[in-house]
Amino acid sequence: MEEKPIKPNGKKKWTFVVLAILVVGLVGYFYANRNSQIANNKSVPFPLVSSVVNNTSFACESLLSSGIISSSDKNLTNGIEGSVNKGTDKVALNIKDEKTLTMQTGANVSAGIAKGDDMAIIQNDKNKLMAVWFNDNVTSTIVLNKSNGLAVWLKGNSSFPMYDAPYGSIIYMVCR
Repeated sequence: MEEKPIKPNGKKKWTFVVLAILVVGLVGYFYANRNSQIANNKSVPFPLVSSVVNNTSFACESLLSSGIISSSDKNLTNGIEGSVNKGTDKVALNIKDEKTLTMQTGANVSAGIAKGDDMAIIQNDKNKLMAVWFNDNVTSTIVLNKSNGLAVWLKGNSSFPMYDAPYGSIIYMVCR
């Protein structure tokens, strides 16, 4: 009696090939997209500051600024872009009265705009100063820790020009 060689089953062979292709494809996908899962950190030293509890006006300097917006890259259908940079903004804050904080940016001064924006004070006590300003498209808030002079300025636009998408920024400041 003649023995026949055992041939591999065609289904098992194709199953193995398909599984191998899937594994290689998944590894390639995760390898190619590994950068989208990495957080970028940036540290900026700043001088020690002291209490600004008794101040009614503040000279603030940006330490770090960040922004996020819908991607302008036409290859990304539903992507977003973000940035973190060393701060360059300068802001003057003045408590006009118990309900109003006037904010004047360095960009406005450079553009020849003498009048600042009046923000509504939400809270002003020995520990913090918080104010908000908004119009039809933009919301802006200032949160100042009076014990150490550190502040955060947050801005959100519902539709940034040329993008037709929301935009947000955070500027971390030191105030004196």
